[in-house]
Amino acid sequence: MNSFLASSRPSHFGLYVHDLELMEDFYVKKLGFCITDSWEFQGSRMLFLSKDPKEHHQIVLATGRQMETPSQFNQISFEVSSLQDLHENYSAIQAIAPGDVVAMNHGGSWSVYFSDPESNPIEFFAYTQTYAPPIATIPMDMEQPFETLMAETDALVHQFPESESWQQWRDRFSKTMAG
Repeated sequence: MNSFLASSRPSHFGLYVHDLELMEDFYVKKLGFCITDSWEFQGSRMLFLSKDPKEHHQIVLATGRQMETPSQFNQISFEVSSLQDLHENYSAIQAIAPGDVVAMNHGGSWSVYFSDPESNPIEFFAYTQTYAPPIATIPMDMEQPFETLMAETDALVHQFPESESWQQWRDRFSKTMAG
């Protein structure tokens, strides 16, 4: 593979939306993004949003999604700083979610899933210390004490012999990518 293409990394994404004002309210007031710019082009209105002062935009909201068109996203994922932060802010996530909130323990990460006002699936997640295969996924009760969730995670990853530290996984994957 071309090394230029292999070294590229995801940077931002754009969403076609039904209701720009509704989605602006959700992403700005509830998820904490700032509007960095706006633009009208070929009949579409666009808002550029970021949480990072080094990034002009991490999300673009653009009009043009037809009302009968469902979301095409599997999930829009946001990494948070720590498992403790995710646990401590679970009730805040529930407060902003317009519908159901589901928490999952993936062994290698904890995830909280919900949808934005136009049914685009959103994930807030934090990595644990250990890689575990995708099959290592169980529902999680975020109302439990943090220590209980950590003990459940340790027990979960120990069920899978292929589990290893994230650093071991990254080293192994780096060798695989190098060919």
